[in-house]
Amino acid sequence: MMPVILMSEGFIANGSEPWKIPAMADYPAIKPPFIESCEGHFNPYERDPETYVRKWAIPGKKGLEHRVGGLEKNPLGVISSDPENHARMVADRAEKVARVANYIPELEVHGKEKGDVLVVGWGGTFGHLYTAVKTLQAQGKSVSLAHFDFINPLPKNTDKVLGGFSKIIVCELNSGQFVDYLRAKMPQFNYLQYNKVQGQPFIVSEIVDAVNAVL
Repeated sequence: MMPVILMSEGFIANGSEPWKIPAMADYPAIKPPFIESCEGHFNPYERDPETYVRKWAIPGKKGLEHRVGGLEKNPLGVISSDPENHARMVADRAEKVARVANYIPELEVHGKEKGDVLVVGWGGTFGHLYTAVKTLQAQGKSVSLAHFDFINPLPKNTDKVLGGFSKIIVCELNSGQFVDYLRAKMPQFNYLQYNKVQGQPFIVSEIVDAVNAVL
């Protein structure tokens, strides 16, 4: 019950080869939280206390009839223009997104979990960053990689991972959108940047040189 936005950068679109589209049968099943029956009055806008997800009732199902529409309602399903109810609805929607962090994988560290430099990336930069970090590690440098697959919400252990390193360098194929986001979400850390805005991927030697400069 959560909209998903897939974010990437231009190099994947410009540089990828055609690939075979998987059969729908190969994907895991999507099982909406349908409700079949309830005791007493059905409150369609009531949220699960753990996930903040609502139950779906098939329209016209006996005992689960309810009014739908685009106007905001209170938790009982009554149309409401009350300012305090609006504030509550906005907070509830944000909390629903935040609780997705309970169901996504924790942030993985490639290398030691504490050290001198943490290289941070996201999207299609993984291969170049991973190879650069492995090169530096082979040279005996105290460098690790954290590559984000989930951005909003961030993995629950993000602050723990970032806090294990003396310096953090965020490498992006843009002018710094993700590092700005990290600064807003976790301002307790100091972030360095390495950006490339040429419509071309990173070169491994560029990352190695950038990290060596930080070291």
